[in-house]
Amino acid sequence: MDWAKLFFLRWSSSGRKEGDERNLLRIEKRRGERVPATLPVFVYARIHGEPFAEQTETANISAQGGLVALSVDLSPSQTLLVTNLQTNEDVACRVARMAKSKAGKTLVGVEFLHSCPRFWTIDFGS
Repeated sequence: MDWAKLFFLRWSSSGRKEGDERNLLRIEKRRGERVPATLPVFVYARIHGEPFAEQTETANISAQGGLVALSVDLSPSQTLLVTNLQTNEDVACRVARMAKSKAGKTLVGVEFLHSCPRFWTIDFGS
């Protein structure tokens, strides 16, 4: 697809109007490949100063982080700790994005604070 078609699709699909110079074209790019994977994890965080922990599983993973469903809302850029229950390894993360699922859970995209490409025990080719 050439850039002009991509520009038109992104512009029109986001509700922007021609001639609206205040809006900039935003092309979403991922830093790495995402892989659908259901891996058991434990998530530790603080919510309003109180400790929170929940066992859940990933929906997809990458060398930079993953997507998990949680029963609570977190804050954007909030730090948390994720434990891979298959290896018992912990990694510090931050909340990169959030969205509500149809099931009422909060889908949380987590990003590793430090490079940890083997955290999921999968070779992403990096």
